[in-house]
Amino acid sequence: MKYAALTAALLGGMMTLTGCGQGKVEGKDISASSSAGDIGDAYVAELTRIADALETVDDEASARSAATEIRKAADGLKNMEEELGGEVSGMKAMQIFGNNYEDLANAQMRMMTALTTLQAEHPELMDIIGEETDRLGQ
Repeated sequence: MKYAALTAALLGGMMTLTGCGQGKVEGKDISASSSAGDIGDAYVAELTRIADALETVDDEASARSAATEIRKAADGLKNMEEELGGEVSGMKAMQIFGNNYEDLANAQMRMMTALTTLQAEHPELMDIIGEETDRLGQ
C-alpha cells in the first residue's frame, strides 16, 4: 500500500523536524533561532491543517479542495525544513514536541484515521489526494 510510507513518515515526525507552518506562527518568522515552542506550534498547526482537510473528504470536489490544503501544508513543512536545516537533535526535538505532545499525537491520529477511512470507504478519492499526501513522506 503506497500510503504506508506516508504513515511511517508522519509518525516519525516526533523524532525529526520536517518543517513548520510556512515560516510563520502568530505573525512571527520561524527560523533556526525561533523558540522550541514556536517551532512546535507551527509544526502542529500544519499537521492539524492536513487532518482538517482530510476529514472533509467525501466527494470529488472536497478531495480536490483537501489536496490544495495538503499541498499548502506540505510546502510550509518543506520551507521550514530548509530554514531549519533538516533534522533536529534529539534534545531539541524533545523541547519542540514536549509541550505539544498531546496536540501532535491528536493531529497524527486524526490524519491516520482519516486516511484509513478514506482508503476503506472511498479509495477513488485517495487517487485525488494521493499525490499531495505522497509529498509529505518525501
